[in-house]
Amino acid sequence: MDRISNHLAQSQLINRTAVIIDVREPSEFLEYHIPGALNIPSSNYQKSFFSSFENQNIYLVCQSGNRATGVGFQLIADGFSNVKILENHMESIQQPVQIKGWSIDRQFRMTLGLLLAIFLILYFFGIHNALVIPIILCVGLIFTSIIDRCYMRMGIARLPWNKNRQ
Repeated sequence: MDRISNHLAQSQLINRTAVIIDVREPSEFLEYHIPGALNIPSSNYQKSFFSSFENQNIYLVCQSGNRATGVGFQLIADGFSNVKILENHMESIQQPVQIKGWSIDRQFRMTLGLLLAIFLILYFFGIHNALVIPIILCVGLIFTSIIDRCYMRMGIARLPWNKNRQ
């Protein structure tokens, strides 16, 4: 998948010869995004969502590059030839915007902390089967770091209170 510098992509966006599409979940997009970028989540991919951009360059971005690459390959398979991935993704160009409530990352850390607290309480009361909780967390964190895609974070972003954040 071809890549393009963020600066060149934004210049083309300003000149209206390109569109930058952020494929993260809407609540992730609301936390911070590239000014002028559109949000079309990879979890809701449909070729028709991109059809109005057939005559423009389509530049994709996400948190780490994996979701954008996946959508890019889907677009190419669907006949689009003007698709590229931004060189730098949101994890490296993070510019937080003030939002109401907790960020997705903060909710993620709280969820991990609560699960570990539940484990400690259960283990303290002699429920040794609770050992499965840190094992699942450990394996999950290792696996998601290898594939560079965190399904728990994506799940938290889709929770009802995160859907229409301001």
